[in-house]
Amino acid sequence: MKEFYKDIERISGYLEEKQVDFDAAMRISMSIVRQAGQAITYLHNNDMRSASRETASMKKSVKKLMAMDALFRYNTQQAYQEYSEAIIFASIKSGSGVPSVKSLNVDNEAYLLGLLDVVGELKREVLECLREGRLDDAVRYFDTMKEIYDGTRKLRFAEAVLRGFRKKQDTARIQIENAGSEILMFKSGRQP
Repeated sequence: MKEFYKDIERISGYLEEKQVDFDAAMRISMSIVRQAGQAITYLHNNDMRSASRETASMKKSVKKLMAMDALFRYNTQQAYQEYSEAIIFASIKSGSGVPSVKSLNVDNEAYLLGLLDVVGELKREVLECLREGRLDDAVRYFDTMKEIYDGTRKLRFAEAVLRGFRKKQDTARIQIENAGSEILMFKSGRQP
């Protein structure tokens, strides 16, 4: 029995350390989610300087999280997804197009999920451009929305393989259809 108690003490110590690491990873993860949201807000407001500052800070947080979350990747996935969305959106807004998964240094799932989330941000840009009478910009964002959707359309995997993807794909399709309708209405002289 003594060996059994020693094992429990040893395991308890290990789990206490793991809990501390988990708590730290969750704090950083939530910080990244907040930073991504703030960066996207700055981008929608065309405050590129603040967006750049926020994404630079977010990149440091992501690097720190990656160094410590190997045991908790399932729990930190949203942070990487939000990070991907913000960086991809910033790249598109700056005119650089959609960056590669390699340049973001995130896993494939986070990249794909973030990429589909960008479609919603681009729809918002389409509507804002139309509101301001900038049809060419609206069409450019709309074309990027379609490219993202068309590029991911052939991906069909079980929910267990790519959690949340099908729902995001369906949502992206609906957003594209709605944005296309808004552009057609604008072209026909009816403001959105």
